[in-house]
Amino acid sequence: MNQSNDLKPQLKKEELIDYLEDDLMNSLSGSPEYFRKLIDLVPIALMVVRHGLILYVNQAYVRLMGFEKANELLGHWAMELYPSEYHLEIEDRIKNIQQNGQVYNPPVELQAIRKNGEKFFIEVESIAVIYQGDTAQMIFVRDISSRKKAQDDLRKSEENFHNIIRELQDGVLITNGSQILFANYSFAQMLGYSFPSELVEVLTSDLIHPDYQAASRERVEKVMKGGSATEHAKFKLLGKNGKMVDVESSCVSVLFNGEKVLMAVMRDITVQSQMERQATLNDKLATVGTLAAGVAHEVNNPLAYVLGNLSFLKEQLDEMKARAWQKGSLDTENQKLLTEMGDEVSDCIHGGERIRDIVKDLKAFVRTNEDEVVKIDLNQMVESALNMTYHVFKQKARLEKDLAADLPFLMVHPGKIQQVFINLIINAAQSIEGNNPERNKIRIRTGRANHSLFVEFADTGNGIPDDILPRIFDPFFTTKPVGVGTGLGLSVCNEILRLHQGNLEVRSRVGEGTTFTVYLPLNHEHQDKAAEPPVHAGILCGRVLVVDDEPGNLEVICRALNKKYEVLKAPSGEEAMEILKREGDHVDAIVSDVNMPGITGTTFYKIVAKTYPGLEKRFVFMTGGVFSEETRSFLKSLSNPCLEKPFKFEDLLNAVAPLTGEPSKKSECL
Repeated sequence: MNQSNDLKPQLKKEELIDYLEDDLMNSLSGSPEYFRKLIDLVPIALMVVRHGLILYVNQAYVRLMGFEKANELLGHWAMELYPSEYHLEIEDRIKNIQQNGQVYNPPVELQAIRKNGEKFFIEVESIAVIYQGDTAQMIFVRDISSRKKAQDDLRKSEENFHNIIRELQDGVLITNGSQILFANYSFAQMLGYSFPSELVEVLTSDLIHPDYQAASRERVEKVMKGGSATEHAKFKLLGKNGKMVDVESSCVSVLFNGEKVLMAVMRDITVQSQMERQATLNDKLATVGTLAAGVAHEVNNPLAYVLGNLSFLKEQLDEMKARAWQKGSLDTENQKLLTEMGDEVSDCIHGGERIRDIVKDLKAFVRTNEDEVVKIDLNQMVESALNMTYHVFKQKARLEKDLAADLPFLMVHPGKIQQVFINLIINAAQSIEGNNPERNKIRIRTGRANHSLFVEFADTGNGIPDDILPRIFDPFFTTKPVGVGTGLGLSVCNEILRLHQGNLEVRSRVGEGTTFTVYLPLNHEHQDKAAEPPVHAGILCGRVLVVDDEPGNLEVICRALNKKYEVLKAPSGEEAMEILKREGDHVDAIVSDVNMPGITGTTFYKIVAKTYPGLEKRFVFMTGGVFSEETRSFLKSLSNPCLEKPFKFEDLLNAVAPLTGEPSKKSECL
């Protein structure tokens, strides 16, 4: 056959694809050698194969495969240039043209092997041709290594992106505005689901709290229209079984499976929100505490002289009754009248003492010096907590107390321990439904157990289910309605007791009630109780200077001391200094208020220490409340007694007695 027909395709002219145009065919019939040279110069790699043998390759193919000359390839099996996993596919493509009469094999991606053994990706397509008088196929080869690498890098990038999203600690949600298309594990777990698949195709609106539905729709529409990321916003979501979750979210419009959708990244801020609410509550409590401390101070001053004068009135009534009896002038009517008056005054004293105890308890509870450790009587702390919470349970349940006698003192933080007791009493009251003191009860018991003191708080309330009981000490866990509890009460109690090396135990049965038991170890024991020293009996010799800017207090304190001492009174620190200038060595004890305008009690003490060395040791301080850390630290550094108003007169006499037990240098006994 004429050589001019060596590369004539078995195609009609109009069926030839772009590789063989009309002018190329004309060149082929006119000058085969020219056509070969032209093919060699074509940058597209090609070769001619018949029955698997390589008959022709151009220079582009030689270079592509890493050879130097075409002769290195001619006569070799084409299969040698491909990895074995592609051989079957290549054989099928050869058969399509050689045996099945097809004229064209479409593009396919394969791997080829260069001369140096390097594998790389190619794209091949072929057409049927007549070469050297017989059917063959011309194969066009393109190096697609760069494209494959880019595709592979993109695929890996997408996989990494998906992996990152799946493993993010923050929740990721993709939605088309109505349904959830994708959710990661963090988002699923945030809402209480085990797997993200449980959320796919769920309506987005079903996860939004009703209060945030409108804001959520507006936000989605804004992002879907603008496509830009939005500022952080706070929402409340509804999880599995009604679980409510506070989240902070940012979102952006993205393409997902070719569709424009919204991707939201959400962070669970439930604990943060609860902590913020608790911090706000703490600020309010601190403000209330400051206010309460101020009110306590203002109440204490008038209460001190009210109680003092009531005590004097009671003594005078008793004395009047005794004198009338001695003179025989006490008839039945007068005796009855004086007895009734005495009882009424006693009731007033009892009420005033109750006010005093409540104010004292309030001051202990709101005290700011939380780090101060003092000696406490456990039973008194329980009584104090009951006084503070009586209004909570008095209508609901009857109170039963079993307080052990002769318990040792403990060194603890009184405000914190009282906080524990108050929380447990309030919890007991809140667990009881209805107001029925005959049926319901709260029982409080104290005692010793091994090396600890204990306080037991038992109620006949609803009890705690077994599945909830292990979680009651978890921070922010609560079964109370929203707004009623923060879930911090028992957690705080547990932490306070842990700091005291104690612990809190609980027993409960649904329908029968709950018992909380507080244990405080005796390694915090201070000392066993000892009898209070008796008031010094008899008439004492000595002069006492009393300094108080509250006229009522000044008078009643002087009246109390007048029975045993010569009393000098001063309504201010300035006047007290004038008295000392006159009397100097003739003063045996100084009873001084701490909080006074002008020269305060602490300043007065420092002046006396400098001007009359040794006399400062004879100070007895009085205070209705200490409001500065400086004053608190100063008083704590001294060994001088400090009485909190309103105090009992016997406490005042006991504090003054040791200071005036000996006659003063220049005074006679009164």
